[in-house]
Amino acid sequence: MTFGPWGSLGRGLPEGVDSVGLALMQTTATSMVGGNRLAWRDNGEVFAAMEEAFRTARHSIHVDMYIWRPGQPGEQLAALACRRAREGVAVRILVDPIGSPGFPQQLYPRLVEAGCEVRYFRPLMAHPIAFTGRNHRKLVVVDGRMGFTGGFGIAPEWNGDGLSPDGWRDSNVEVEGPVVRQLQVAFANHWMETGGQLLPAAEFERTRPAGDARAAYVTSTDVKGLSHARWVTHIALAAARQRAWVANAYFVPPPQVLGALCARPARGVDLRLLLPGPYQDHPSVTFIQRRFYRHLERSGVKVYEYQPSMMHSKTMLVDDRLVVVGSINLDFLSMEYLDEGALVVDDRAFAADFEERWRVDMSRSRQVTSEGRGRDAPGPTPGIGREPAFEVRAQSAEPTGGI
Repeated sequence: MTFGPWGSLGRGLPEGVDSVGLALMQTTATSMVGGNRLAWRDNGEVFAAMEEAFRTARHSIHVDMYIWRPGQPGEQLAALACRRAREGVAVRILVDPIGSPGFPQQLYPRLVEAGCEVRYFRPLMAHPIAFTGRNHRKLVVVDGRMGFTGGFGIAPEWNGDGLSPDGWRDSNVEVEGPVVRQLQVAFANHWMETGGQLLPAAEFERTRPAGDARAAYVTSTDVKGLSHARWVTHIALAAARQRAWVANAYFVPPPQVLGALCARPARGVDLRLLLPGPYQDHPSVTFIQRRFYRHLERSGVKVYEYQPSMMHSKTMLVDDRLVVVGSINLDFLSMEYLDEGALVVDDRAFAADFEERWRVDMSRSRQVTSEGRGRDAPGPTPGIGREPAFEVRAQSAEPTGGI
């Protein structure tokens, strides 16, 4: 019996990207909405944009983060949050205690003293050894009108340009328009779980059309069965007719996700993976991800490793319209055990902007190929036996085969 994403989406979506909205509605109960403006705020750019949004907030500042640590940019954002709270703006902050060491001692007291409401997601006193069920989302909503999401944490390693080991490469988005209501609902859901009061109705009524992009913010939580993170991943891959370019930080895919990736090249899809290279904050992940390379290569998937710094983006570009950006990693934790979020965008201009950024990343990456072995040469199954030998070769700034 065939069931789940592999069964229902194994042959792809019938109308490609045009079917994504319908598929998301049926699997995640989330609708694509039009009228949105989006702008990339990569690496440390996101903090300058957030600071400006904090300064101009009139009603509320909502922060739902896995990581908020002392040091810059966290200190500056905390100072702004304190100032705006004293000026009468409702500031509500929610952080995950595992992802935010140092926050309780150095940031929490001054935020609360200034009038901010601060809560911890599933406090460790109630869940002392729980590394699953954590809040891995990265979400900021200002006035219920503007939002920020992506792969960033509020910590020093995200405060750079993605070109040095101390400044990670990450992809983030500023969004304005009706889809921000979905971001606000996601925040409210977590806020109420932690004991926060019901948000005023006005917090969901301030969005206005601001552009032409269609978008949806899909949340996922730890569940038994098929999470929304799995559905988003499979739907995006199933929509691909020409290409699916995927950047991800922690590549330890469940078998169904690996199968979906490897199945697309046989259907004529240019499938590329951009993964961390020499810089990885969890070195064991690099060891594991490289054990999949032979299987990926045999399937026609092209693999690249980013060289200057840690590649922390979680993005997908499908054909020339669909972009996915958020917190979802291609690993068991994101797919099964964490609270996640992803912005799904259908917009040619936004996708074209992403393609330009991808090509720049390619110029700073190296393609990984097996040493002197044909695609059908025998070798150990990924994850079993010794690690196969690979070579890393330079990749040109303009990869061939793109559209």
